[in-house]
Amino acid sequence: MADSVAEPSCLVLIVTEDERAVPDGLTRSILDALGDSAAETVGPASLAERFERPRRPDAILLVDEPPIADETRAMLAATQVPVVVYAATEPPATDQFVDGYVDSGSAPAQVAKEIERAHEGETRRQLRAARQRVTELHAGAAEIAAADDVAELFDEAVEVAQRVLSFDHCGIAVNKGAEMVVQARSETVDWLRTRVPVDESLGGRAFLRNETIHVDDVSTHELYGDDANGSGISVPFGDDGVFQAVSKRPNAFDETDRELAELLATHVGQAYERLRTEADLSRRERVLTELHKAAPRLVDADSEDELFELTVEIAQRVLAFDRSCVYTVDDDRFRRRATSDTTLPAELPRDFGVMEATHTDGQSFVVDDIASDDVAESYDGASKSLVSVPFADGAVFQAVTDAVSQFDHHDLESAELLTSYATVTHERIQSEAEVREARRVTERLHDAATDLATADDERALIQRAMTAAQDVLSFDKSTFTMRQGDKLVPTVDSEGSPPNSSRPMDIDEGVAGQTYQTGESTLIHDVRDHETAEPVRAEYRSGLSVPVGDLGVFQAVATEPEAFTQSDLNNAELLMTHVAVSLERLRTEVDLRAEHDRLSALFENVPDAAISFELVNGDPVVRSYNSAFDETFGFGETVVGESIDDYIVPDADRREASELNERLRNGESVRQECRRRTADGVRDFLMYVVPLEAGAENVGGYAIYSDISERKERERALQRQNERLDEFASVVSHDLRNPISIAEGYIELVRETGEMEHLDTVADAVERMRHLVDDLLRLAREGRVVGETELVDLAETARGAWGIVDTADATLSTEAGDIDADPERLGELLQNLFRNSIEHGGDDVHVTVEPTARGFAVSDDGPGVDPEDRLSVFDVGVSTAEDGTGFGLAIVRRIADAHEWSVTLTDSEAGGARFEFVTAV
Repeated sequence: MADSVAEPSCLVLIVTEDERAVPDGLTRSILDALGDSAAETVGPASLAERFERPRRPDAILLVDEPPIADETRAMLAATQVPVVVYAATEPPATDQFVDGYVDSGSAPAQVAKEIERAHEGETRRQLRAARQRVTELHAGAAEIAAADDVAELFDEAVEVAQRVLSFDHCGIAVNKGAEMVVQARSETVDWLRTRVPVDESLGGRAFLRNETIHVDDVSTHELYGDDANGSGISVPFGDDGVFQAVSKRPNAFDETDRELAELLATHVGQAYERLRTEADLSRRERVLTELHKAAPRLVDADSEDELFELTVEIAQRVLAFDRSCVYTVDDDRFRRRATSDTTLPAELPRDFGVMEATHTDGQSFVVDDIASDDVAESYDGASKSLVSVPFADGAVFQAVTDAVSQFDHHDLESAELLTSYATVTHERIQSEAEVREARRVTERLHDAATDLATADDERALIQRAMTAAQDVLSFDKSTFTMRQGDKLVPTVDSEGSPPNSSRPMDIDEGVAGQTYQTGESTLIHDVRDHETAEPVRAEYRSGLSVPVGDLGVFQAVATEPEAFTQSDLNNAELLMTHVAVSLERLRTEVDLRAEHDRLSALFENVPDAAISFELVNGDPVVRSYNSAFDETFGFGETVVGESIDDYIVPDADRREASELNERLRNGESVRQECRRRTADGVRDFLMYVVPLEAGAENVGGYAIYSDISERKERERALQRQNERLDEFASVVSHDLRNPISIAEGYIELVRETGEMEHLDTVADAVERMRHLVDDLLRLAREGRVVGETELVDLAETARGAWGIVDTADATLSTEAGDIDADPERLGELLQNLFRNSIEHGGDDVHVTVEPTARGFAVSDDGPGVDPEDRLSVFDVGVSTAEDGTGFGLAIVRRIADAHEWSVTLTDSEAGGARFEFVTAV
């Protein structure tokens, strides 16, 4: 068995061209200088293959610059094996794979020393290259420092590492909770995983230890992959970053590479912190700006639910809290009111971790790791960190995440600012809710007051008041005590029955007596602290006592102290005010009802038509009437609730009625004659109007109508007769005097002269007197009072009158229509109008008779009447014709007046005269 031979500690690989031998003594000098060493000579072509053997060389000596292929040059540049050139000229600086150089004119022993210095990285070329790399790194540091954001920084750092430090493969990873996540890397390392567990990677270990990890052979470490190989340098920077230089080959990096990697990481870390600080400041400014922008939405929230939902929505959108929630206390648990994550529990126990501490102490918390915190709890075991902030009257806002240390004091400040806005809004919502509740109670109290006002008796009134106290004021136990003589007697309790445990008391006894005597309410927070309070049951601890006018006392009690507030007392006083008013009304109504019964009997037995009325907006509105009114006017129930003027006042008397109403508004009594529409037409009355209260304004009263139609008709007939006598005397004294004088003169002249022809003039005067007498008789006859009226066919009556008059060649047009009139008097009126048209318009005049909206009209196409004469033509004795007597139109007006018609003279469409008669009342 052959003896084993130990391998030398240092193997030098000498590379030279195949046809040239190694210089004499060179190999021996190297071996002698290096001690336990060996040398092996190869050609350039075999150099790459030599590195594939198990024993790799410890140094490479290139003699006389043998030709080296580009692939081999790259391999030599990537290996940590020092390369020394022994040649007449030094290789150019671009040959970065060369670590040392010895002039071929130097002693061979210098080669061994250069190899030793190359191992230490201290050759002149190595030192020069190192200085160059440091210089270039500092130049690259300026590019790194100029990065505008983190992503640009990381990309720039990788580019500098490749370009300046000649790291073939490098990247930057950042800790994300339980993982290291690659943020940037060179294109040649896409074979590395982008997410690795923090405790299963070199980068993660560097982060956890906060120190550089330099591994020459990763296969000797337990990492994320069993097949991992190569080498690497991991340098931590900032709070969570790691720079990594990696290679698939073992021993790819030396100490210089490590130092340069650490220097690069220092520059990157400085820029990283600056950018993060700027980004954090920018984020804080953005968050503050966005919070201020979002504040109006919070301020405008109308309800708690809307406010809580907005808080969570803003936390997610502005603060980037992906899992946030709001909980409020509900009895013995926390109830979820709003959340951005519906997997969060709908309810949590009251003693749940930080939430309870936040609610109870009103203190904010930031928990980096729930699992290691003394107070915090995780509802699902997955949550790792949280922010908890109190707000809004015991509500709690929280944000949670599944990673540790995800929130800092800036997040807490932002959350507190958000909840401060929400708290102010919540206070406003609560205040508005209290106002709405107060308004609701007030409105319901007014509704209750309306209900009280409709009660028919005292018991029903008090029962409704008790119902209102229970339903509106939420008083569970209450009692009414009414004065009866010198006692306060319990009347009814909240159960609707007389209180069994209560007894009548003196009017100055106890709290009820004090309330009644002073007329002042009392609020008792605790009966034990009140001197006068002596509850009928020991369990009663608080109460209130309110006077009901001067009629009694209302009291409410509760079994717990502080059960009633000042607002409860105010509402009870308001309710009792309505009760007192309604009680007074009911008792007054009882008295008034008896008085009313007496007045009603008297009112009904008045022989004349009578009504009771009330002035409403100045109009007399009928409230009741007697049987005589119904018989006289015939309206019955129709007129009740309506203005009497709209039913019985003729249109012509509206002004007089308005003046009468004004006097009634001033509280005056009225006694005057008037005309009113009745079931039998317009009649005359003597009206008595008496107000209920003399001198008071805008009150009702009674109106009595005494029919004086017969007396007034006699008076009007007598007046017409006197007018006719006056007219007759005027005609006799004026119109007859002239022809009599003429006749007398000419008769005297005949006597004196004997000339009989003067008798013709006397005869004309006598004929004139005869016509005057006939007209006077016709005026007296045709102008008399009309008889019974009926509906008359206007066209038929006109044609009948036309046939009586000597119409010559005149023509007549008629239109159908009915008129309420005395047929004979209407015919006489038309005859006089026809004569007037022929007398003034000629034998061929055309006359038209037609109905109108309010009566009828007679017109012709004659010359018409001068506007200045239109009023006087209706007077007796006035005529515009030379031989007219002036009686025709006087008769027309007399007949119209007898019918109570009005007549107006205007122009016809043909330019003649038009007589318009208004017959409607």
